[in-house]
Amino acid sequence: MTRGPKSQDAREKIRLSRRSFLRGAGGVLVSLPLLESLAPRRAWAAGNPIKRFAVFFNPNGVIPQAYYPTSGGSETTFTVNTCHQPLAPLKHKIIWTTGIDMKSSKAGPGERHQTGMGTLLTGRPLLPGNFVGGDGSLAGWGSGVSVDQVIAQSIGRDNPLPSLQLGVRASGAEVRHRLSYLGSAQPLPPENDPRAVYDRLFSDNNTAPEEVRKLRARRKSVLDAVMDQFGVVRRHIGKVDAQKLDAHLELVRDVERRIDSLPVAGSCIPPTRPSVINMDSEETMETVADLQVDLLTIAFRCDLTRVASIQNSNAENHIRFPWLNSMGDGHSLSHAGPSSTNEANELILRDTWYASKFYRLISQLDQVVEGDKTVLDNSVVFWGNELSVGNQHSHVNMPFIIAGSGGGYFRTGRYLTYQNVSHVNMLVSFLNAMGIEATTFGDPQFCDGPLAGLH
Repeated sequence: MTRGPKSQDAREKIRLSRRSFLRGAGGVLVSLPLLESLAPRRAWAAGNPIKRFAVFFNPNGVIPQAYYPTSGGSETTFTVNTCHQPLAPLKHKIIWTTGIDMKSSKAGPGERHQTGMGTLLTGRPLLPGNFVGGDGSLAGWGSGVSVDQVIAQSIGRDNPLPSLQLGVRASGAEVRHRLSYLGSAQPLPPENDPRAVYDRLFSDNNTAPEEVRKLRARRKSVLDAVMDQFGVVRRHIGKVDAQKLDAHLELVRDVERRIDSLPVAGSCIPPTRPSVINMDSEETMETVADLQVDLLTIAFRCDLTRVASIQNSNAENHIRFPWLNSMGDGHSLSHAGPSSTNEANELILRDTWYASKFYRLISQLDQVVEGDKTVLDNSVVFWGNELSVGNQHSHVNMPFIIAGSGGGYFRTGRYLTYQNVSHVNMLVSFLNAMGIEATTFGDPQFCDGPLAGLH
């Protein structure tokens, strides 16, 4: 029997509600308002990029005359200094700062290495405790959650790993050895073994090539079925609902384009598992540093985590750099001060090496394209220290660098000059850049809002 137009229309007519569904391949139900859930885990919604936050740390301050840029008269005209020459190729994606003080370190117990480590990411004074500092001072752990963990609770809660703490010879288990805190007196230890980091990231083999193929096929089949039914739905809704549906349709088309462009053997294929390595040896430090940077990069690429840190050494910092022929004890070198030429030159050499590893990280992130930006563009990578100048044990004019714009939130390629502002304001700006509405963080007495001028 031939079906007339009315029968056909009746057969196709769909009863719509505010929570209507389309049925895809295999009987999968897809809610129209939630079509973005079909996107691959690494996908980003139009105008709403996936954001990431990373911390890069090394200890004991810097040599100011080799660290801070030379101003050329405006915030965008400046010359990168000696130890940051490795960063020059990405100068336009970096912000240098001067005049930011770590004021929250002045309250509470502890000496400057202790308070510098415990307040750098928390913005709060230390708790009382029995950890003995370099001058005999006693202090406890940090007294609040660190900014990276607040960010992880917001943008990382749906990832396999909400955050990732990596270390390069970052040994020890007291306040001078920790940066990240889940809460008061809840420090997170860095993992120094690249092999253990690899196993944590890839032990489930979810990113094997065949799984990528299967994932693409499943999602494309659902999208194909959904696209076929859009026309049916559209004939039975009003103008306003049609506009909403068209917006979803464009999103689905964008998802389909990104699935088509997702390489089967692409950036989410695990690298080779690292060999067993003596992670505590000065002879392997450079290898470990490169492995940790590479693992953080692949973790961001594969969206296994969106928040991570790399802690190089700790505030005690009794290490040498034999591959640079720099054989002084790091802590002792920093105590000699900028006027001690030989020691200062060793520290400049080491800071240049740290800059090369920071560049390795941000340049790799900048090679991964997301829409019209890169992973670096959509990220904020903060490079910090627990002191400004080692022999002064100072927390005035802290050496802070920011790479990446947080999806366009920060204006990069600038050298910003402040006057005695609190570093906690910068932590608020990190929250804001990650989409977290906040006007304060840490101890309120050291915070008066986001840091002016970053965006």
